[in-house]
Amino acid sequence: MKQNTYSSRSDTLLPQDEGSQYNSDIRGIHLANKRLQYEFELYQADPNVPVMITKLPKEEFSWYYYLTNLVFPEIKMTVSAAILKIGSTERWPSFAKMNKAYRLYFKRPAGMDHWDNDMHFAQQRLNQCNWSLIERVVSKDVLGKMMTIDENRLKQLMNAEISDMISENRLFITNLRLTEDLKIPSPVVLFQQTADSGFLPVAIQLNQPCDNKSKPNTVFYPDDSNTWKLAKMWANLADASIYLGVVHLGLTHLLMESVDICLNRHLSTRHPIYKLLAPHFYFNLLINNTARDKLLGPGEYIDKTMTIQTEGVVCMLGKKLKDWRMDIDGTLPADLRKRGLLCPDENGNEKVNIPGFFFAEDGLKIYHAVREYVDDYVKYYYTGEDDNDTTNRLLKDSEIQSFCRVLMKPRAAENGGIGINGVPSTDGRFMEIDQLTDTLTSIIFICTVMHAATNFPQYDEYGFPPNYTTTLHKDPPTNDKKLSEQDLLDCLPSVKQTFDIMKIFTLLSQETTLPLGQFEVQYIEDQGALEILEKFRDNLHRIEGDIKRRNDKIIEENENRSKENRSIVHYPYSRLLPKNIPNSIAI
Repeated sequence: MKQNTYSSRSDTLLPQDEGSQYNSDIRGIHLANKRLQYEFELYQADPNVPVMITKLPKEEFSWYYYLTNLVFPEIKMTVSAAILKIGSTERWPSFAKMNKAYRLYFKRPAGMDHWDNDMHFAQQRLNQCNWSLIERVVSKDVLGKMMTIDENRLKQLMNAEISDMISENRLFITNLRLTEDLKIPSPVVLFQQTADSGFLPVAIQLNQPCDNKSKPNTVFYPDDSNTWKLAKMWANLADASIYLGVVHLGLTHLLMESVDICLNRHLSTRHPIYKLLAPHFYFNLLINNTARDKLLGPGEYIDKTMTIQTEGVVCMLGKKLKDWRMDIDGTLPADLRKRGLLCPDENGNEKVNIPGFFFAEDGLKIYHAVREYVDDYVKYYYTGEDDNDTTNRLLKDSEIQSFCRVLMKPRAAENGGIGINGVPSTDGRFMEIDQLTDTLTSIIFICTVMHAATNFPQYDEYGFPPNYTTTLHKDPPTNDKKLSEQDLLDCLPSVKQTFDIMKIFTLLSQETTLPLGQFEVQYIEDQGALEILEKFRDNLHRIEGDIKRRNDKIIEENENRSKENRSIVHYPYSRLLPKNIPNSIAI
């Protein structure tokens, strides 16, 4: 907070607790001025996508941040890419030549080491960028609506009947449903959890049975060699399109920008909830304002490096937000439950039912730690003499109730709101403390854990196009005809596109803020609230120790495992170590 803002940080009060009418009036005037600073509008006049800031407030801009995290790194990468492109051909002549291109500023992406490996392809659904699509197959009928099933061939691949795999909760799927006008397939990918707890793909169908009947519904299997590799590339292209446009850009950056705007327009800087949330929006408006020019602008990075281009990104995001709900899709336990990925353990508690799904395991631990922190903090400021008094304090808080209403109010060109579905509430109000706690937990979790898990593996995954591509040339395969290595190379991005991809994903994978629980500006100063914050930091430290011990055990097991038993290889997952989770969406 700037020195010339309305009050000192130590003044933390609900609006009804202001000591005088004079203080209440000054608080109201200050909030009215902030509404003028944080005006918002529809993006491209489209009410289906999140609203955007009309003009970036000067308080949100930092030359130091802009130069050190955006301008200077881009200059370095542009120079490096220009040097590397000297003497390059238009198309890659071999995978070896592509591998040699990663030098100077561009490090070696981790995906280069395993890009053609089926175990790695399966792990990309769990612990890499897009963990949001995998779901359990609940019946043969549901599977049949998405995929043309060859039961005999699948039985040979899985060494089990499909019905048995389903009843044992060992069959999973990703339904990469895209609109036909995006000109890329809508693949379905089937995965099995093996008897020894491995996780492997067993079939890919690039067009779904309910699609246009003129499209072939060929199913590809792991024994198809290069044809199988190309089918995996097309499946990853669809996955990357959903991930980049919806899961990452749309549901973290842009959606949280609208929440940030709502926060500044409806909560005074003296409000305890403002002080709880403000650190998690550090530089969010600045990076989004830049992204709309550098990523979404005509002819910019998305148009250069993604098959679906900006128009397709906006289209997909709009469709997703019609169904997206904060209380389900934005609440990790509910989201995993909806996809059939939780089951009871021996003590009756919920556990993740895919061995090695470490994003879910670690994410749940941190989600519960964040919720405990938020719950303690909210109760510290709202708890009254009894339950009725507590409820009355919540209901009489005009600022938080205004915040709630505008979060849910539909987006519109005039007098519109933020338009978020499923905000925990009753009749447009926070009627219970748990409703407020659940809402704030989701916001903090999205700004920290969800963004970290989707953003920072980008270069390791997308930096090497054969591993996880955002654009492909030629047409997808329509049959199991044998393909050569050159056939694969001809489908990959050009040399120029590859360097553009390397450049943008290097930039986007930088870490720019302090980790979760550590703040650039310390808004919380009440002694009781500081004790709650310290308890949260202790919980994060404990979780960090648990994750490190798990990873050390995985490394030891992999070293001791025989080469003949590689189907249960797990990779250490450190993305959700609390020290690796930035505190806000700032890149």
